[in-house]
Amino acid sequence: MAHDSRAVPEVTARLVFASGEWREARARVIERSARWRHSSALMQLGLWLLAPIVFFIPPHLPWVLVVLVVGAMRAMNRIREHRTLVSLHGACPKCGTVQDFRETGRMKRPHLVHCANCRWELRADVPLSGAAS
Repeated sequence: MAHDSRAVPEVTARLVFASGEWREARARVIERSARWRHSSALMQLGLWLLAPIVFFIPPHLPWVLVVLVVGAMRAMNRIREHRTLVSLHGACPKCGTVQDFRETGRMKRPHLVHCANCRWELRADVPLSGAAS
């Protein structure tokens, strides 16, 4: 389910270095409703419909198991996706490089990103955005 990132409101966030230094950043986050998470997880379980088809590809049973495990893992990730980070832009508190961070998608607790310049790990603190789907 793709979203136009321009339609998601931008909020002020923080990029925090291990020493406690931080810089302000801008983020776009989608708050996921329970209904979205459950319906999206069910769609991911649709991969299980491929099990009878892949059974005919040798070595038969491993492909079926792969399809079942991948479908279950994708469904579990969608169930746990309470927030989706669409974009994160800011300066690294360690080296000062302004950048768009690539670690988007399901937000974890804590959500860690990496500076493209100094390679240090940073924590992204993003408040609730209010944009729910």
